[in-house]
Order: sequence, then C-alpha cells, then structure tokens
Amino acid sequence: MAYELAYVFAASPTGEQHLAGTLESKTGAGTFTYAVSWLANDWAYPLDPLNLPLSTKRYRALNKHGLFGVFCDAAPDDWGTRIMLLRHQHAPANELERLIRTSGGGVGCLRYSLSRGQAKVPAPLPTMQHLHDLAKAAEKLELKHKLAPEELALLEPGSSMGGARPKVTVADDETRWLVKFAKAGDLVDVPLLEYCSMQFLKDVLGLNVPETRLINVGGKNAFAIVRFDGAANSPKHFISANSLFNQDRIRPIEDSKRNPYSYCNLASIIRKHCSNFKEDNKELFVRMVANIVMGNTDDHARNHALLFDITTAKWQLSPAYDMLPIVATRSGLQAMGVGEHGAQATLENALSYANLFGLKTAEAQALCKKVSSAYTGWPDYCLQNGMQTADVQLVQGAMLNELN
Repeated sequence: MAYELAYVFAASPTGEQHLAGTLESKTGAGTFTYAVSWLANDWAYPLDPLNLPLSTKRYRALNKHGLFGVFCDAAPDDWGTRIMLLRHQHAPANELERLIRTSGGGVGCLRYSLSRGQAKVPAPLPTMQHLHDLAKAAEKLELKHKLAPEELALLEPGSSMGGARPKVTVADDETRWLVKFAKAGDLVDVPLLEYCSMQFLKDVLGLNVPETRLINVGGKNAFAIVRFDGAANSPKHFISANSLFNQDRIRPIEDSKRNPYSYCNLASIIRKHCSNFKEDNKELFVRMVANIVMGNTDDHARNHALLFDITTAKWQLSPAYDMLPIVATRSGLQAMGVGEHGAQATLENALSYANLFGLKTAEAQALCKKVSSAYTGWPDYCLQNGMQTADVQLVQGAMLNELN
C-alpha cells in the first residue's frame, strides 16, 4: 500500500534536524503544511520562497507526483533508482515512499520520515579509501552484472544525487565529494571533459565553481567535485530552479520574458530573493553565455539552483555544476529560454534581455566578448590537460558555430 503521509525535517542554524511540516500525497494531488513548531522558531525559513512561503495554510500540489518540487530535488534519478531497486524487494509505490527510502542520500538538508518524532538517519558515507571498490561495483552495475549485497550496501549511501551517470558520494574528513565515473558508450572521456570544463570556468572565466579533482581509479579517469550543499555539520538548504519554476509541463513560448521556464525568470527570482542579487545575476548571465558558447545544451532547470545559508539566513545562487559540452548533438537550442528568440543558442539572443539580469548593454556585450574570446583557447586548454586529439575535435564541434 502506498504511503500517503510523511514528515519533513530540515536543518536548524546549529545543524540539528527539526520537524518542518507534513506531506500528504495522492496521485495527482498532495498537500504540505508547515509545523506550528517550525513557524514558532525565530530562525524559521521557507523551504520554497516562491511556492511555499512561511504560513499556516495548507499548500496544494497539483502534479503527477502530488509533491512540490523542492521535496523531489533530493530524490534519486536513474542511477540512484537502479541501486535502490536492487537493494529492496519491491519498487516504491509512489514518490513519497521513494523519498523516505532514500532520505538523507540526496542534495540539501531535507530529511523524510514516517515518524514525526525524528528524521530517518542516513547511512554513513564510504570514504575516499573505498573509491577503488566503489568504482568496481559501479562498473558491474553499469554492465548489468550481479552485485553482492555488500557491494550494493557500499554504493547506496549518497547515491540519490541527480543524474544518470554512475556516481558515488564519499567522505574525506569533513568534506563530502561527489565522484562521477566513466560510462559505457561515452563518446569521449567524460570525466576528463567535465574536469576541464569546470576548471576552465573557474580559472579562466572566474565563475563560482567548487573544488574539483581528476582521480585515476583503476586506470580510468573519475571526476570529483566538492558537494556545496554544506559540510556534514553545516548543511545548506537547496532548491533547484526546476522546483522554483513549478511547471508540470514545459510549454513552447517564443519570448523568454513570458516563459516561466527560462533564464529570464530565474534572474527575476534571484532579484527578489537573493541578498547579493546583482552579482548573482551577473554570474548567471555569464553561465548562460558560456553554455551557449561551449555547446552545453543540457542546461535544464535542474542544473541551476539556489542555496539558503541557514546560519546567515540568506539566499544565493548556488555554485556552478554540470556545465560541460554535449558532444552528441548540436541542436542550436538551449534547454531553457534565453531571450527574445526563445531558446536559440546565439549571443544576439543572450543580449536581447540583458537588462533583466541587471546589466547595461555595454556591460553585457563586454561579458559576451570576454567569454567568446576565452573559448578560442578552450581546445588547447583541453589538450594541455591530457585530452586526446580526437576527443578535442568532438568537443570543438559542439562549440558555437561562429567560433569554429
């Protein structure tokens, strides 16, 4: 029988889990109500500043899961779901049961429980010393080989981080690292490509990117990035742009100023809720332009997020993540609306609504020039970091046409 009620816990400024509210869920409809005890705290914060502001009212979610997106941000995607299904005797009956099973294994500080007394405690993470065994188990799972129970137990903690790629979360003292492995059928060395891309964004463009590493595991590259949703004793609240947009269906709208699923809308949300909105929107604009120039057409709304720093009570644009060229296709369209001409992947389109990011025309033009000029050195940067020439040619083919 499907679960229809669960309790949501969230972190306090001291890192302790407090009851935040109650979820009731049925197919196609569900509700969330903040706990009276949560609202009574002088540090209480909204789990979703747009769709769930602090209030005693009962909020209704009318979508296929019957849940607001912020609760599903921590749920597993393809990779985590495969591990969960192999670890349990039956599939979860609904999204609520899936959240409870994987509570504490995903991004952010939210936890779920059938008990209003305490949150489900997540399993301890494996450490960097387990990385070789984790890589072997992940490869067996990727090849659909049978895994021993102890291998699945090693893979499961932290496996609910989003995305389809084989990945694990490991602890290194107080730091948590997300480690992504190569995947069968990759057209290029994707771990190396992601490392090059994120380091280029950080070193050359000066964007806010977490610490990254390229790790050799059993003769293969793995990409490691520090999890930015807080250290184990200092969590941060995470909400994706997809959850903020709260769109059950993505509709084709040509003018991005009217499109809720767009960079323009995210810029508006940042302006209203982030304390350092001018710098955050400038950063968002540069990320949008970099995605266009490098050929990252997988810049959907789950790959953008806001963080709430619980100790300072401030919202901010999250550090950049999952920004790398998509070499398999060159559609000429971004995943989200860009400007006056919808999702068209052109600098002209990016500039058309620069004012919505708080930028004057001359400043936006200078930023576009800076990004496009920097990417003329992108193929050499990849070669210098060990990428094979054939892979660099594929990466170069994904770039904006006018730069090739």
